[in-house]
Amino acid sequence: MGYSLQLIFSMVLAYLAGSVNFAILISRWASGIDIRSTGNRNPGTANVGREVGRGWASLVFLGDMAKGLLVLILVRTLFFTGEGWTETLALVLTGMSAIAGHCWPLYHGFRGGGGLATSIGIYMFFIPVEFFFTLVVGTLFVRTFFDGKKYPFGQLVPMVFVPLAPLVTMFTSFFSGIRLGDRIRVGGHSWHLVAGITLLSVTIIIINIRIVLGRFSKN
Repeated sequence: MGYSLQLIFSMVLAYLAGSVNFAILISRWASGIDIRSTGNRNPGTANVGREVGRGWASLVFLGDMAKGLLVLILVRTLFFTGEGWTETLALVLTGMSAIAGHCWPLYHGFRGGGGLATSIGIYMFFIPVEFFFTLVVGTLFVRTFFDGKKYPFGQLVPMVFVPLAPLVTMFTSFFSGIRLGDRIRVGGHSWHLVAGITLLSVTIIIINIRIVLGRFSKN
């Protein structure tokens, strides 16, 4: 199987995996509701936590995070084992296909969520150390300045770490390069990985802006 067919297969597989929306499935099974018609109408972890329960929300988060992460691990193991720009491009496109599946799921009438939990698994795959740092910074920032606001962690923390992740990745790549294990490092990332993370963050931001604007237009 050549590179093009491997890429197409990987993207289709990621989209189909991403289309499994655990928020929709678990909320229907646990309480018989369509999570897209209650709360803020977003089929994601935060809305399930508010409307169904935190325990169920934890399952949603783990499922939505794992579906992007596991597909990337699989296709890297089978197809894209190198670290060149073509392999990075293929893996970034595969990750974005998983997010697209979550946002426009084939199995749920193409009505999905914003892809934030799925993106967490993808960031963890590419930049685990930098992502953990940005997540901690985002959590501390929100706890310090927005703790009294509505839905502080389900919505505000991602608004901090999504744009911050590529900036931290770029900064560490300029000033450090410490390998912690196989494919796990602090900094030292290639230009194409930094570009891929930037493209990923920009895509997530655009998707969620469109979702928010769509909700306002319906009100």
